[in-house]
Amino acid sequence: MDIFANFNDDPLAEVLAAPAVAPKAPPAHYVPRSFIEGCPKCRGTGKFISYSGRVVGDCFACKGKGNKTFRSSPEQRAQGRAQAAVRREKAAAELTDAAAAFTQAHIEEIKWCIEASPRFAFAQAMLDAVAKYGSLTENQLGAVRRCMAKDADRAKAREARKADAPVVDTAGVDRLKAAFDAAAAYAAQKATGLTIRNPKITVGGITISPAKATSANPGALYVKNGGEYLGKIAGGKFLAVAACTAEQSAKVLAFVNDPQQAAKAYGQETGVCCVCNAELRSEWRLRGIGPICAEKFGWGA
Repeated sequence: MDIFANFNDDPLAEVLAAPAVAPKAPPAHYVPRSFIEGCPKCRGTGKFISYSGRVVGDCFACKGKGNKTFRSSPEQRAQGRAQAAVRREKAAAELTDAAAAFTQAHIEEIKWCIEASPRFAFAQAMLDAVAKYGSLTENQLGAVRRCMAKDADRAKAREARKADAPVVDTAGVDRLKAAFDAAAAYAAQKATGLTIRNPKITVGGITISPAKATSANPGALYVKNGGEYLGKIAGGKFLAVAACTAEQSAKVLAFVNDPQQAAKAYGQETGVCCVCNAELRSEWRLRGIGPICAEKFGWGA
């Protein structure tokens, strides 16, 4: 017996078609409410008009009808907007209270985020998260604490390097600073193309220049090898970075010990002025520094 015999004889539409469901009729007392108002975008014209007065096309808000139909009255919609505003204000106040409570409970973490935010995008993102959600997740808090621990370790390492930093000859540092001050004063007196805006001295690839008064280390001397920062001379010590080699550190200490003599020895050995990098000739090769540069730095023969 073919169990599909009767099934195949029926039209497909009759087999697959679902019985039609008549829509439910509203109760007899129901009266649909509608409020028709002029479209505020096109002022009831149904047209989009440019600033020049030219009709561009139908209004996008009302689809060219000139009016809009609402299911509630203007008063009801205004009341709804007012209630929504109250809810938003309440939610904002609750969020502010939650953020304040979270900050108080995790003051050290928030303090670190505030201090690190100018240099670390992650810290700023955590502050934004507290402002937006009122708190941080446990994973976010854990990440902040790991960053705090790393910062603390780096700070300890810096203090250790500072304690072990070699002591420089303070008298030589004073003489070097005096030479830089003399160069700056010379530049202020001379309104020529020879003006030195940022005096510096380069000996054996090591460049030493004074920090600006507006920098983070006023009064310090910066040390570089080409464009690579090697450290700074401050507080009577040479605070070198990890990339500074022992040989480079020895050059810096030797130069600071007697800047004028080191500059002249460099010029005599290489035939190049350590200030302007000009070639030294005749008697100036023997003196180790060019005449103008010697005058600028107060190192006249």
